[in-house]
Amino acid sequence: LVLDPRRRSASRDGRALDLTPKEFGVLAELLRADGAPVSTVHLLEKVWDANLDPFSGVLKVVVHGLRRKLGDPPVLHTVPGHGYRI
Repeated sequence: LVLDPRRRSASRDGRALDLTPKEFGVLAELLRADGAPVSTVHLLEKVWDANLDPFSGVLKVVVHGLRRKLGDPPVLHTVPGHGYRI
């Protein structure tokens, strides 16, 4: 999994990923964490803004799309009660 923030591009196994800006932001935050779990609140604050309702479900929708685009085997995992990790 390769992320190039300067070019705003990402790839997995040499295959380019067509990510939305929010998917790219979530992926960047997860990769920055280097395998540690990242809270949903952190993701919402960093990728959206502090005014977003944390119960809106928008993060789940973005994560679902990101998982689909990342393909198999899965690399994006839910950490129950906390958030997500790669």
